[in-house]
Amino acid sequence: MASGFGSVRRFNETFQGLYGRPPSALRARAERPWDARSNEGVRLSLPYRPPYEVEAMLAALKANGETVEDGVWRRVLTPAADGATGEVLARFEAGDRLAVTAALDDLKALPGVLARVRRLFDLSADPEAIRRDLSADPVLAPLVEARPGLRLPGVWSDEAADMASDRLEDERLAGRAERWRPWRAYGVLHLREAGIDGADIMENDDEKDAAKNAA
Repeated sequence: MASGFGSVRRFNETFQGLYGRPPSALRARAERPWDARSNEGVRLSLPYRPPYEVEAMLAALKANGETVEDGVWRRVLTPAADGATGEVLARFEAGDRLAVTAALDDLKALPGVLARVRRLFDLSADPEAIRRDLSADPVLAPLVEARPGLRLPGVWSDEAADMASDRLEDERLAGRAERWRPWRAYGVLHLREAGIDGADIMENDDEKDAAKNAA
C-alpha cells in the first residue's frame, strides 16, 4: 500500500511481471545473510525501448568513472550511500533488456538500487518522443536521425530537483534550447557527439538574423 498499489494481488502481479518472480522469493533470500565470497544475488531483467547505443553508453559510463569491464558494469554498494552492503552488476542482453544481478545484505535497499540503475543507464527514455521533438530543430534533425539510440548517461546519486534530461550546461544555447524542452540535455548530447560547438550554432543564428533584418 505504501508503494501506491490499491491491492496486494495487483502488486504481486506487477512484481511478477517485472522481475519474473514473486515477492516471496525475495523474502526467502532475506533469511540468508549475503556472503561476499558467494556468487549469489537477485537476478532481474530490466526492459528499455529500442534503439539503444549500447557501446556508446558503456564508453560514457567508463569515462565518467564507472567500472566497466568486458561489457559488464559493476558497482560496490555501501550502507551510507545505498542503504546496504554488497554489489550490483549489469550486462546488456538480447531482447532489449539489461540483466542486473544485485547482491545485498539488506533487500530493503533493492528498490532504490534498481531505481539508480535505471537512471544511470537511462532505461526510461522514450527515443521516439525524443526524436519527434528534437527533429523540429533543423540542426538537430539530421543528428537525431543518424543516431536515434543515443542515451543520456546518468549519475548514481542524483539529488537535483530538475529532470536530468532537461538540464543545460552550455548557457550559450539557452535561448535556442528552450524549444528542445523537455529534452534539452539530449540536444546537447547530440551536438557534442557530432562535434558541434554551441558557439558556432549561435554565430550562425546571428548571421541569419542579420541577413533577414537587412533584407
